[in-house]
Amino acid sequence: MFSGNHKISARQLYRNYAAGLISLSALLPPLVMNRENPAGIGISLVFLGIYLAWSAAVPRPRSDMAKALCYAHYWILGTLTAHMTGLLVQEFLLTDASLWIILGWFYLFCYYNLYKGLECRIRVSEILFPFFLFLLLLLSVLMYGEVEPGRIRELTLHLDRDQLLLGYGLFCWLGAVQSLWHLHGQVGDEQVWKKTVWRIWLTGGIVVPAWSLFSYCIYGNAGHTGLTFPLASAMTLAHFPGNVIGRLDALFIFVWVIGLFLLCSSLFAPIVDGEPDTRRKYLLFALLTASFALALQPEFMDWGQKLLYFVSAPIQILLLLWHSMGKRGRKVLTAGSLLLLPLFLSGCSAQELENQSRVTAVSVDRGENADYFLTFGFGTTEEEGEEPFETEASSLEEAKELYWKTCQKRMDFNHLKNFYFSREVLGGEDFPVLLEEIQIHGEYSRGTLAYATEGEAAGEAEKREQPREGMPVHRLLNAWYNQEVCEIPVITADGRYEGTIPWQY
Repeated sequence: MFSGNHKISARQLYRNYAAGLISLSALLPPLVMNRENPAGIGISLVFLGIYLAWSAAVPRPRSDMAKALCYAHYWILGTLTAHMTGLLVQEFLLTDASLWIILGWFYLFCYYNLYKGLECRIRVSEILFPFFLFLLLLLSVLMYGEVEPGRIRELTLHLDRDQLLLGYGLFCWLGAVQSLWHLHGQVGDEQVWKKTVWRIWLTGGIVVPAWSLFSYCIYGNAGHTGLTFPLASAMTLAHFPGNVIGRLDALFIFVWVIGLFLLCSSLFAPIVDGEPDTRRKYLLFALLTASFALALQPEFMDWGQKLLYFVSAPIQILLLLWHSMGKRGRKVLTAGSLLLLPLFLSGCSAQELENQSRVTAVSVDRGENADYFLTFGFGTTEEEGEEPFETEASSLEEAKELYWKTCQKRMDFNHLKNFYFSREVLGGEDFPVLLEEIQIHGEYSRGTLAYATEGEAAGEAEKREQPREGMPVHRLLNAWYNQEVCEIPVITADGRYEGTIPWQY
């Protein structure tokens, strides 16, 4: 069917990876965009530029070991991206469908796209790219009425450790386009190849700040970082001019999924390495099946990202160093890596265990001397001997500071499962202030559930066993933002989970 010469045009390469980079830019930077974070986003682009320029100059890996390490990195990134894509579709398109059905179709089409080989995959991306780009631009223009450009003046630039860490984390995700390294030598002229890689980075240098500013100008500093998919939530406000019925968020998600599909195909593609033979097709099927199984696990995002940040991304950087050095330099690099990497990982884990307490539940009641009476439950096995922390405070941040002053430990909210709000708190006029704080700090709302209590909420956070079905906090935030009614599960005074109550601000 195809030529089988494993050669592609520079235009095809650009369209394939530009679509993936645009989709990632719409997914990730709006999550971290805050008044203080433009520097971190800029740092990620600097890292990405160095990374891609390096990949363009260094020949692609030839040894089986180097290829296997690269493929493992792409496989992890592809699985993480597929998981996010499934959640996106389930949240905004197929709300009543199970995640396994959505991801099943997604992986099936990925496999079919890769089964046909390199030329077919690249041609598919070439055909879909104009449609993808045109609709994204059109839908963004239709959102203009919701954008407040004056908010850009609120942004600040400062460089510190937090911005460097933010930039590194975002770079690890955007580095997904580095899988083009394995197409080095298949575009023809070397100068054309380098110029194409430069164009891909330039596209990222435009769309990453563009999506970040676009989201910030819609939500401001207190409305976007707590949402799982800020741009998708914003698109619920987009409408065609005139009397066209229906929202445009579904169309936006559909186009967005096309870009994420092309990105996942590019990440899984190096496994078959060009035109796949029968053995590689079976291997591809097995690896995609394993990826599908992991993408269905909610816990995968937590440890998958840690694996990406601390293991696979550093290994990719070391591989680039390895392939750009002579024999003597490689020996020094190997010795240094074997010495420093274990120390780095053990140091990180030791610091986490010694200086942090993992919060699994937070109860919020009305306080006597302050706005709220807060109870923080530590429900993991590592903190079995640690009693719940209770305090009166006007905000979650103030409570965290009080905990530090009392225990000399910091609260880790990455394992937070549930918020419990008493009905008195839910009906209070100052409750939106608390919601605003939850929005600003994504660690409070990402994957967290909300419950209402008829009596005092304090006792719920102290329980070792926490419920797993409730109102996702990001839906509560969306209802508040759009002034809609949402149904919050109720816990009765005797501890039973029974019914729901309507809430609207």
